[in-house]
Amino acid sequence: MKRICVFAIICAIMVASFAFGFYIATPNEDFIPRHEVEAMMATLLADVSRQNELALSTLAASAATYNNAADIFRAIDNSVVSINVFQQHMQLGRVQDRHSAGSGVIFHENDQRIYIATNYHVVQGANMVTISLDDIRTAPASFVGGDARSDLAVISVLRADLRTAGIDNYQVAAFGNSDDMEIGNFVLAVGNAYGEGKSATLGIVSALDKEITLDVDVTLNVMQTDAAINPGNSGGPLVNTSGEIIGINTARFGSARSEGMGYAIPSNAAAEIINQILQHGNVQRPILGVSFTTVTEELRDLHNLPTTGVFINQVSRGYAAHHMGLLPGDIVTHYNGTRLTDTDQMRSLIAATTVGAEFTITAIRDGREISLRGQMTSYHTSTTNF
Repeated sequence: MKRICVFAIICAIMVASFAFGFYIATPNEDFIPRHEVEAMMATLLADVSRQNELALSTLAASAATYNNAADIFRAIDNSVVSINVFQQHMQLGRVQDRHSAGSGVIFHENDQRIYIATNYHVVQGANMVTISLDDIRTAPASFVGGDARSDLAVISVLRADLRTAGIDNYQVAAFGNSDDMEIGNFVLAVGNAYGEGKSATLGIVSALDKEITLDVDVTLNVMQTDAAINPGNSGGPLVNTSGEIIGINTARFGSARSEGMGYAIPSNAAAEIINQILQHGNVQRPILGVSFTTVTEELRDLHNLPTTGVFINQVSRGYAAHHMGLLPGDIVTHYNGTRLTDTDQMRSLIAATTVGAEFTITAIRDGREISLRGQMTSYHTSTTNF
């Protein structure tokens, strides 16, 4: 099948890493010499580069015809899937079936599978998921990975299952640059609204860099649109007038007094998260594994502490702080050589440390200065049953 578009945002390095991962994850494969792996990766990089150039030139040539909503919809139609979610839960001692719906967009394919981006909340807790391009023929999907805190997930479908279902008209979407969007730009929201099948709504970009809170640990930086985003649209694309994905629809403002306040995760932010999900199955966020308090001058004088800095209240087992030997009662004065003044500064420095990277901590313990070296550990959320 001829590819119409490819995921231009996710870099070729990720694709090469994914391909290499297949070899190292297959226990019965013979060892492949490093120079052969490098040669394969170079070939794949060149192939992906050619595909991207072809896709972008094809899109640029046809984008001039996208002068109405119908043209935009036709450009994206075969990249958008309706997602049907089946769950089982206990109620009054009996197993109850629950059905819900969402949307997704095809962003990548290889010889065996197509890959679909959607919202994490769409597939969270699912026992079974199916997708459809025409809301008639369906194929089963598998969970690749996800991240609750960014509300993004990736599912995949075997191309063999697509053929069995008679689904052969899919396209891989082209992701645009969300940083290019301005307030007032026209956009189209496409998805499986209310689970009643694929539909589209036209609107504009209403605001940029908005912050919304979906749950206790889910705060998103989003793009606001007045294109109607209803239940079931979650996970579907927000599309610009060139037929490019510039956002993943995720929420709407839930008030009877409001109208035309929908939100989408910008494509640039979504691409970075999706990249990590494809590589690791989750988003690897650095976590030191401690709870701490700022040691102000007042606290220092009140409790006769030796210095200001960050006081360690608790150390969690299994994380970087535990492995490096940090203890409750230590006062951290420096992180990677930077003098600490408060907990916000320490959180920022931790967040800027790559998972797996080495770092140093200077602390005061029992009145004397100690130096500790550690390797940053990761925190992630990704739970599902299908």
